Amino acid sequence: MIKEINKRVVLVQWKRFAGIDIDVFSSLKGFCDSYPDFNYHTLNNYLSKKKIPFENDEVKIERQPLIQKISRPNLSPVLFWDFEFDKIDWRRSRLTIIERVLNKGDQSDWKEIIRFYGQDNLIHALKEEINYLTDMTVEAVCEYFQLSKTELKCYTKKQLNQGHWI
Repeated sequence: MIKEINKRVVLVQWKRFAGIDIDVFSSLKGFCDSYPDFNYHTLNNYLSKKKIPFENDEVKIERQPLIQKISRPNLSPVLFWDFEFDKIDWRRSRLTIIERVLNKGDQSDWKEIIRFYGQDNLIHALKEEINYLTDMTVEAVCEYFQLSKTELKCYTKKQLNQGHWI
């Protein structure tokens, strides 16, 4: 997923070189500090008013939005019907996400969380951190990852907390 964020960068294309020579600056002020022949206020006014690149015989200067790749798994929002999907912190909420996907997702969803979090991290979470999976999911997880039930924290925890037989 690619998302545009509010920050902008300054692209400077130097014309004096035969090849394509582009410098990227985090701000117009930073560019003008590096190249004092260019006046910050003049360039800022030009770029702000005309919304087109500044260009002369020596250089072409333009502001461009910073595009940042957002790191998140490619999962259906339906799995997270009770969350604001676009606001999920995919790293901080990893245990909740893994648990949800394992319990409610299909094989493609499982493959996606393995791709996103890594199989070793997922197996570690199953063995040490995840407190609940349905019985059916426990069976599927054990078969898929070649684990025994007793290796899973959720299974051993459930065995310790069995209810009354009545």
